[in-house]
Amino acid sequence: MRTLFWMSGLCVILGLSACQSSTPNRIEKVHHYTLKQKCPTLLVMKVGEILQFNAPENPSTGYAWQLVQPLKLFKTEETFLQPETDKPVLGMGGEKSFSFRAEQPGQELIELVHVRSWESNKEPTEQWLCRIRVS
Repeated sequence: MRTLFWMSGLCVILGLSACQSSTPNRIEKVHHYTLKQKCPTLLVMKVGEILQFNAPENPSTGYAWQLVQPLKLFKTEETFLQPETDKPVLGMGGEKSFSFRAEQPGQELIELVHVRSWESNKEPTEQWLCRIRVS
C-alpha cells in the first residue's frame, strides 16, 4: 500500500513536469550603450533582444533625454536613477536609462536628444543615433 502511494505521487509529479514548456527560459541578448559609445552603422538584432542606452541627466536643469519620434518595432521603457545618498540633495542629477525591446522584424532609427521640451526651435545639446535591423 505504501509503495502504491509513493508510485502514484511520483507519477503525478512527472505528469506535472511534462506539462511545462519544453523550451527552457531564454535569456535574450542585451546590447549596452552609453552616451560615449557610438552605435555601429547598422546594428543587427533579433526579435526579443534588448538595446539598453544610459546617459547622465539632471532634470532640475530642464534638460532631459527623449525620443525624437515614437518607435514601431520596439517596446520602450524609460527610467531615471539617482545615486543613493544619506540626505536628499536638491538639484542632484542621475542617469536616464532607455530599454528598447525588439518586438517585430524591420528596420528603424532610434534617435535620442538631450533638450528642454519647451525650447522647440533650439538644437539639442547632445544627440545619440542608432539604426537597427531586426530579424
